[in-house]
Amino acid sequence: MIMGALFLLLLIFQIPAGAVRLLLPAQAGVSGLSGTLWSGRAIRCWWGTTDKNIMLGRVAWRIEPWKLFWSTPISFTSEWGAQRLEARLGYLLGGSWSLTDTNLDFDAQILSELLPLYIDGRFSGRFSSVEFESGQLRRASGKAILEGAVWTAQSGDIPLGNYHLDIGTASADGEVVGVMKTLGGALQLAGNLVLRPTSYQVAVQASGPVAFDESFRGAVAMLATPTSAGFDINLQGTY
Repeated sequence: MIMGALFLLLLIFQIPAGAVRLLLPAQAGVSGLSGTLWSGRAIRCWWGTTDKNIMLGRVAWRIEPWKLFWSTPISFTSEWGAQRLEARLGYLLGGSWSLTDTNLDFDAQILSELLPLYIDGRFSGRFSSVEFESGQLRRASGKAILEGAVWTAQSGDIPLGNYHLDIGTASADGEVVGVMKTLGGALQLAGNLVLRPTSYQVAVQASGPVAFDESFRGAVAMLATPTSAGFDINLQGTY
């Protein structure tokens, strides 16, 4: 009986990494798998549809099954060129997902997918905890930094500055607030980002020499309202 149980346990821990495909959602793609389900690697991973994929590149993971349902049993790393991501992932009783010890670094050009601006620079994030419940962001604690931000205009690159965003959970109902400040540069930004379970709000005040640059003001005209100090950006919506 004991030998049979040990043999079964050995077989379970030798499940090949290819079994991970059975656990991934439809949006996830993976190739070049090696190792086991519990400690494996993939040469190439991506997330998204055929129209637009987010490349994750080389991925390695480790699962500690004794931590299931009470901690963060999955640790993983991702590398794609200069893009880096590492985190620990867990599923908590009650249906929420938790990310801890999350570090990410990527080229700021990816932000052009979200904003009508071609921004270069380096974006990094350090988060001690991020929690999702029913697919919605409920809690977060950490910081995000945009370093060496440059507006890549047709007339030539315009240096903007370095920016810092402190992120924390402001209330029990899942309101996550980010406070923005400028660490230095020709475009001074200050304001708040508020994320709620189904809505968002952005309020940013811009000042400094670049805030009065006619070409830059034209680029942000759809988002900005001119002021005596430069311009304001006020956005809100649902998702």
